[in-house]
This record gives sequence, structure tokens and C-alpha cells, in this order.
Amino acid sequence: MISTTGRIKRLGLAAAAAWVGMGVGIGAARAETVTTEASVDWVSAYVWRGMRLVNDPVLQPSATVSAYGISLNAWGSIDTTAVNEDNGEAYRLQEVDYTVSYATSPVEGLDLEGGFAWYSFSSYDSTGEVFASATLSGVPLSPSLAAYYDVDEAEGFYLNAGLEHEFTFTEKLGLTLAGGLGWGSSKYHDYYFGESAHGAESDVLLKATLAYAVTEHLSLAVFGGYAALLDGEVKRLGKEVYGHSDTPFAGLSVGLSF
Repeated sequence: MISTTGRIKRLGLAAAAAWVGMGVGIGAARAETVTTEASVDWVSAYVWRGMRLVNDPVLQPSATVSAYGISLNAWGSIDTTAVNEDNGEAYRLQEVDYTVSYATSPVEGLDLEGGFAWYSFSSYDSTGEVFASATLSGVPLSPSLAAYYDVDEAEGFYLNAGLEHEFTFTEKLGLTLAGGLGWGSSKYHDYYFGESAHGAESDVLLKATLAYAVTEHLSLAVFGGYAALLDGEVKRLGKEVYGHSDTPFAGLSVGLSF
């Protein structure tokens, strides 16, 4: 799945699919025992909700501790080039995010999750979002709907509707295809694009992840996809602010779970 825990923008969540292959997913997060998960992703470009935030490759480590449906996650993004060099300092830790969430299934086939994420940046003001999502995991393509509200800087809404399908080739090898369509409010677009824009379809994401469970605790994954801004005004502003309105991407992921 494309998890709502942690920073939703990350395209390097291939580890989530890899953990599913090892039996560590939403179900494990609800277990009455403590589980820990860690991953390091290399991504060719850092994209969030269609916005290309870093044009060069990045490393994105993540760690999650879960029990009784509650998960605590810390995630970061580190430049691997001097693209954001500042006063001679390159290869910097650009962002660290912290998320607390709760996941539950009140009935079979309905997965609910909600929580709060705090995003801290080295060069920008920090901000936070509350979020909630619902997934119909018992029907084809597992349709989902997630809502986010920035409670600090943007004070705007972002909605995302998603589809996902998993193909199991062997006990250890699986392929996940996923897609999402985003919508942003006028305040959301105003904050992230620096100019007033109406509420509109914001972005689209298509992603494929091939995951392999090396051992019970270790997984490897490769992933790739395409993200793009949609609405004409949003696309124009995206080119002005971020230099691009669409981004093909690829990456590698190493995941551990205990």
C-alpha cells in the first residue's frame, strides 16, 4: 500500500510493499506486540504531490515502531549531490518528519487510519498536517480516499483518491501497481506555489514496485513511476516555482522488520 503514515509525499515507500511480502503491513501494525520497521530508499528525484522538490537523487531513511494499531514514524530526506549547497555545506539532511497514527479495521475489508504529521525543514518553516484515510481492501483495486489538513502554515486541504493491486509471483516476490489522483484547496495551492490558485485537481501519481523478501526480516525492492501536476494554472505555477510540472522517477529500497 501507499501508506498514510509518515510523510505522504515520499515516493520511496517501496519498503511498505516489501514488508507486506514478509507479512508486515497494516495487520502487523494492529498486532498486540511491538513491531519495528526500518528502510533506506534511494530515489532519483524527490517528488511530493506532483511537485519536484529536489531535482537530484536523494536518500530517504525511515523508522517505525508499532503496537496496538498505534504507529510512530520518523523519516528524513538527505541530498546525495550539492544541488542545495548552502555556505559550502552540501549533501545535507534537508527534512525530518515525525508522524503518529492509528490504524484499525472496524469490519472486514474496511481499513481506517488517522493521525498527525509534523514536517521540519532545514531551509523552510516547519508545518503539520492532520490526516484520515479509508481503504476498501476487500474489493478489487482496493480503492482509498485520504484527506489532509495543514493546521499551521498552509491552513489548506488536500484530498487523494487511490487505487492499488498486488500480484504475487512467488512466496517471496510480488509486484504492486498503484495510482492516485489529488485535489488541493485554494489555500493549499497558494502556500505551495506562492501565488493564488483556485481549488482544483492538483496531481496524479502512477507507481510500480517489485519487492523481494530476502529473509524473514530483510527485503529489497525496486520501484518507478510518474508524477505530474494537472490543472492548467497549477501546472503553470509548478513550472515557475519548481522548474517542472511532471517527473518520471525510479528508486531502490532496503527494508528491515522485527
